[in-house]
Amino acid sequence: MKAKPTFLTAILLGGVAWSAPAPALADEPAIAVAADAEPQQASDTAPAAPAWEHRVPTSTKLETNADGQPIGDRTLRLVQRSTTGKVIAAQAAVSLFAGVIGGSGFRKDQLKGTRVDAVPNPAFSSMEQQARAALAAYFSAHPGAIPEQSRPVQVTVGDFTLIYKELGNAGTEYELRQNVDLGFPYRRKLPTMRLTGGEGAHCRIAEPVSASLEAWQADDYALARQTAERYAEACVASFAATLPTLFPDGTPAATVTPPQEAPDAASAAVGQDA
Repeated sequence: MKAKPTFLTAILLGGVAWSAPAPALADEPAIAVAADAEPQQASDTAPAAPAWEHRVPTSTKLETNADGQPIGDRTLRLVQRSTTGKVIAAQAAVSLFAGVIGGSGFRKDQLKGTRVDAVPNPAFSSMEQQARAALAAYFSAHPGAIPEQSRPVQVTVGDFTLIYKELGNAGTEYELRQNVDLGFPYRRKLPTMRLTGGEGAHCRIAEPVSASLEAWQADDYALARQTAERYAEACVASFAATLPTLFPDGTPAATVTPPQEAPDAASAAVGQDA
């Protein structure tokens, strides 16, 4: 007689044990639904903007003449008074030989001078990297400005010279000059070979830094290096200022609803009287 309650108790306990997993089955469909909802949520995410580097490649090239020959300076070119003296003497000799008086004119910045290989033009070292940093900052703030098609940006390198100021002054100072164009590359249009393009920053030093030749040459041309880097930084800053024009942001401006002015007390009183 006592075995029956034990048997009944075991059956009851077993029933509890068998029925215990049932709530877990009720949770499984909810997990499946949540898993199914994840891809839908991911599909609602906006696609990432294309990397600007693939659309705006950068390069550095020497300026060329109408014949396609490079005329820019990869390294510093030192033009001294003695260089001009030799050219004037050579022209005088040619003039006497040809039986004419005077020779053809020239500009001192056209003189070949002496190459200072220890002072590279910063346009071939740091300027392109600085320009890329400016582009990255601009496109990060204005992703809508990334062009649909490739629009290359080029550092076009011209003169990089240390040149005397006064020919007739033995103690004359020397100026550091640097000409660089930073923006869209130039193209020569056939058949006239006329230059086109070149939109961007045209960096010409309006007031070159001047010092004695000894000061420029001290400490392995340390002053020339520092000054040239400052020129390059100023040129990149000018280039950054032209980016909104070179790469306008096509994203439509957000429409801002002007706030409505609250009615003043007099108007409210009139409304209540009406």
